[in-house]
Order: sequence, then C-alpha cells, then structure tokens
Amino acid sequence: MTAEAAAVSSLLLELRARGRERVRIADLIEALDHRAFGAAMLLFALPNAVGIGTIPGVSTLFGVPQIVLAFQMILGFERPRLPAWLLERSIARKDFETFVDRGVPHLQRLERHLKPRLTALAEGRFERVLGLVFLVMATIVSLPIPFGNQPPAVAMALVALGQVARDGAFVAVGLVAGIFALAIALAVVAGGAAVIWLAIQHLFGG
Repeated sequence: MTAEAAAVSSLLLELRARGRERVRIADLIEALDHRAFGAAMLLFALPNAVGIGTIPGVSTLFGVPQIVLAFQMILGFERPRLPAWLLERSIARKDFETFVDRGVPHLQRLERHLKPRLTALAEGRFERVLGLVFLVMATIVSLPIPFGNQPPAVAMALVALGQVARDGAFVAVGLVAGIFALAIALAVVAGGAAVIWLAIQHLFGG
C-alpha cells in the first residue's frame, strides 16, 4: 500500500478532529494537499458509498464535484480544480462525522489489500477512460434515482482506491461494479417510467 493510499483514511480522521460547525468542499480539497484525482474522487465517493446519500442534499453535494473532476480527467488536467462557488458548499458537522465513522473502518480494511499491480489500468492514458467512467457514475449519483446512489458510489470508490495505489485489480473490480450500478439505475428508471405510463393509461382510459 502506498503512503498516499493510507493517507486518505488518516486525512478523514484529521478532518473529523477539527471543531468546525460545517465542513466545506474547500476544506476537503485543501486537506488533499495537491494530491491527484484518485484521492479526490475517493473522498467524494465515500459519503454516498457508505449510505449517507439518503440525507437530503448529500448525494448532489458530493456528486457534482465528481462530475467537474471527471471532465477534468477526460481533458487531461494534472490536478483537481473546483470553482469557487462549489468550494463554498458544505455539510453539517454531524453528517460529516457520520460519514467518517461509517467510511473509515471500511476504507482501512480495503487499504490493507492495496498494492501496485496491473498498473496500466490505474495510470497514464487509461486515466481518461476512467474519467469517462467517473462521469457516468457521478451523474447517476447526482440524480434523484431511488436506491440508485450507493452502487455507483461504491464502484467509484473502488476505482479511485485503485488509482491512488496504482492497483489495477481494484480498478477492474470497480469497473465491473460500475456496470452493475448502471444496470440497476437503468432498471429503476425503466420501472418507474413503466409505472407512470400504466397510471396514465388507467387515469385516461388508455
């Protein structure tokens, strides 16, 4: 496991120890200390991955920065950059503590298995492909799809972990998880559309 990979869990614990009433996106970006996209994507994927995306506004709060960062990856940016209006968005300290308390134990368990392997899947030109994957997954996370936020967030967290540690095996598992997440989201949307269509037919005698 690389030092940078281990630092993500310790970074979250350090942020939790600070006594701020609200935690801004800017606080998270500053804490990353110019790390690459993998660490940023992991940080923003974890809240929805551990299930606090059900709190109103949380899925969008963390999903929108991922969309911006995914575009930057596709365009070949070297480091994450977010606009000022997005950096000032924040989460209540209580919700942030819940996210850290749920997420860090899972993250620490996964970190033990990280190691550089199949590195072609985790760096270089393939990062632009991963940016496209992140874009699709982050868009799903940001949409109000019932039960649709957590699976793509888990997929993004796995891919991001792989990026941080140059572990292509984790990236591959995350990509497979992303396919399942996309299938779940499409099934939910199709099912909802079918229900609405049947309701319209019933109401108007179709």
